[in-house]
Amino acid sequence: MTLNLQLKVIWQKQFLGLAVDQVNKTITLPITAYYFWPRTDAWKQLKLELESKPWINPTETVKVLNLATDVIASWQKEHTQEISPSMKEKLAQASFSSYMNYQDL
Repeated sequence: MTLNLQLKVIWQKQFLGLAVDQVNKTITLPITAYYFWPRTDAWKQLKLELESKPWINPTETVKVLNLATDVIASWQKEHTQEISPSMKEKLAQASFSSYMNYQDL
């Protein structure tokens, strides 16, 4: 069974926020909290949390973590306040959230 996992991203110049939700037609359920990179190893935290949930297929975990890797690498390359339209298109499988003030974290 596919859970329709979606990587959620907060893209800022100083950090990335990464989280995973389960998305269905009528409801979105948070699977993980937001983890903020580079303050913490968000990729590793997502991996540990997804692997701790026995109902999540390991193949789906790998897909989400591969996308997280692409997002982190793109952020390191771009390192701008807002994600460019071309980068957003390249990473279309991720959901980019609205602005969040760094001091609010």
